[in-house]
Amino acid sequence: THRIAYLVRVCGIRPHRILAVTFTNKAAREMKERLEVLLGESAGDLTLGTFHSICARILRQDGKAIGLDPQFTIYDDDDQLNLIKQSLQETGIDPKQYTPRAVQSAISYSKSHLLTPGDYAQQTSSYFEEVVSRVYEHYQRLLVQSQTVDFDDLLMKVVQLFEGHENILKKYQTRYLHILVDEFQDTNITQYKLIRLLGGKHK
Repeated sequence: THRIAYLVRVCGIRPHRILAVTFTNKAAREMKERLEVLLGESAGDLTLGTFHSICARILRQDGKAIGLDPQFTIYDDDDQLNLIKQSLQETGIDPKQYTPRAVQSAISYSKSHLLTPGDYAQQTSSYFEEVVSRVYEHYQRLLVQSQTVDFDDLLMKVVQLFEGHENILKKYQTRYLHILVDEFQDTNITQYKLIRLLGGKHK
């Protein structure tokens, strides 16, 4: 928070050009409150939030480019589990043998490593992974059909958006002169890729 205040007050950087990312909503709230004390009204011009909230904002604004309705719904943990149960049922897999939670965890791991259903299918090496591959493909198809995303999709789809649409990436790269990431050592591959893309212009 003090580094952001220093950039604005001492270095003359416009708040609009600073992106600050945290891992939890609680940390984002605390940072916002502290910055309002340090910077006053101009704190409202900062882009500040969790990876997920910032990516949701980007997708609502520019997700149309990858076929996503701006009014898309975000599924929480319970919604995801229910959809995985449905996918297990519809692909003829016994949920007692392969628990929805284990399959959900494997799909989440894949998305945090930027693996699409097709990518995942190509690297299966056990029967469990083959099961996950079938469910992942079906689960993802159901999400797309209902214009819904899960938490992992929020990040993965922004990376896909940026990689597939240079003009959209350039818009965000040009805007953000300074990117601050709290607990950077905890980023996964998707989060790391996202920050590298955003920081590509100004380093």
